[in-house]
Formats: sequence, structure tokens, C-alpha cells
Amino acid sequence: MNKLYQLGQNRLFWIAGAAYLVLMEGIALYYQYGPGMWYPCALCVQVRAWVMGSLIFSATGLSLVKKFWWRWMSLNLTIVMMVGALYTSYYAYGVEQGTVISSCTIGAGFPKFMPLDQWVPFLFEAQGMCGQSPPMPLGVSMIEALLITLSAPLLVLVALWGVHVQKIVAGEVR
Repeated sequence: MNKLYQLGQNRLFWIAGAAYLVLMEGIALYYQYGPGMWYPCALCVQVRAWVMGSLIFSATGLSLVKKFWWRWMSLNLTIVMMVGALYTSYYAYGVEQGTVISSCTIGAGFPKFMPLDQWVPFLFEAQGMCGQSPPMPLGVSMIEALLITLSAPLLVLVALWGVHVQKIVAGEVR
């Protein structure tokens, strides 16, 4: 358990996490603007926003990795963002499989106080229809790939969170 705690104190851990999230955003943009031109739906751009939030809080964790309480806050907020992305992906999976009856709204569905689709349209503008996602390698859809690529790092973050909780309960932090 101590090794896991030390992992959270390592800048390379946070750099790897941020790089992973940048890679996820890059793959999404490649599918949107690359040869196939798959336009994202409202749910897809909402997942992008959750992933971008995770990236921001991972960068905060990276820059303040040696300060326990800042790292703790970054870890918690990164987990919240990743859970939001996973939940939205799971909902999109239901729409794609036909187990959830949903109609996509016109636009991305961001709140009026944070219209990300207007501020950064190349990243957050929804132009596609829900329930359709591009095929990925290994025969999975992009939504199925998201469920896997969000779950795996989330499990690591939750394990790291548990070790941090043990340190707090034991009174080993200042």
C-alpha cells in the first residue's frame, strides 16, 4: 500500500495520467476531423468536457504533487470528472444499443453559464446524431472503447484514493 501512496506523489504518475487524457481527446478529434469525419453527438461532446475537466485537475495534481491537501483535492476532482465521463459514456452506450430511449437535443446541452460549444466549437460543438459511433480497432465502437478506457484508470485512481484515506484516518498527514 505504501508503494501505491508513493505512486501518487510521483510527478511521472500525474504526467502519464495527463498524457493519457490528452491522447483520448486527440483520438476523438482525429475521428472528428480525420479521414472518416465522424461528427460527435451531444453525449460525445459532454464526455469530452468531462475528460477535459479530468485533464485540468490532473495538471493541478501534477503541479502541486508534493502538497498533500492539494494532491488530495486534485485526486478527488479528477475522480469526479472521470465518473461523470464514465456515466455519460454508459448512457451513450445504452442509446447506441437501443436499451435507453433518448433523443439528442439540438446543440451540446451545456449550461448557459458555460457554453463550451460556443467558446470552443472545434472541440465541443455537437453535430452528429446520438446512437452512432465510429468503429474502433478490435471491433468495438468508440462508446465501448470509452467504457474500457475510462474504467481502467478510474480503478487506479480509486485505489490511490483509498490509500490516501488511510493516511488521513491514521493521522499521518499534516
